[in-house]
This record gives sequence, C-alpha cells and structure tokens, in this order.
Amino acid sequence: MSLALCGLLLAGCSAGPSDLPEVAPVTGTVTLDGKPLNNATLKFQPTAGRPSTGLTNEQGQYSLRYNIDLDGAKLGDHSVTITTYQEFDDPSNPSKPASPERLPAKYHTKSELVAEVTAGDNVVDFDLKSK
Repeated sequence: MSLALCGLLLAGCSAGPSDLPEVAPVTGTVTLDGKPLNNATLKFQPTAGRPSTGLTNEQGQYSLRYNIDLDGAKLGDHSVTITTYQEFDDPSNPSKPASPERLPAKYHTKSELVAEVTAGDNVVDFDLKSK
C-alpha cells in the first residue's frame, strides 16, 4: 500500500503544469528613427491570459518570455506596448530618479500596435518613429 502511494506521489511530482497554453518563440528588433532602441520593455498581451514580456539589448534585439521557465508568447493575436520608462535606473539605488519615457504615447499608453504569434519561430520587428 505505501509503495503504491509513493509511486502516485512521485508521478504527480514529475508531471508539468497542464494549464500552460501553447506558446511559440518570439524575437525581433526594435528601432527608433532607424537606430536600435536599447533598454525598452515590450509587452505582448493576448486577448485572454497572461502577457509575455521582453527587454531590448544595445542592438535593439529582444526575446519574449512567458514566465520564468518558459520563453515565448501564447499563440494568437496580441496587443503590443513598448516603453522606455523605468521606475528607477539602478535597483541597488532606488533614490535615483526614474528614466523618462523616450517614446510617443502611441507606442505605450495609447498603443495600437498588434502582432500575431503562430506556431514555430516568430520574428516581429518594430520600426518606431519619434514623431
């Protein structure tokens, strides 16, 4: 009896989360007026469910993450926001002032950007304009 119970417990522990949606890798490049946009946060918000986020590097490249263990974004249509605002620049020194937003509202608070994530690799580039 106890051996059977141990087997059931081990089987339950090894199973992955069954409630995760199907996701696919999403990468791309963000430019502002033709130049790579560094340190911008992207959020892909599906019509239902949790968003995926990413941060651009010095070359403007990003890769989305669904959660701490899973890269990508949920399949389907997404509204997209891109922002450069950061509450503070240095987490070890929160008294530093916030980074000002460098992008027009049409890319974040009033964003009309959209993207579709399909099965397989997705490359979604954004060529933003400051005006």
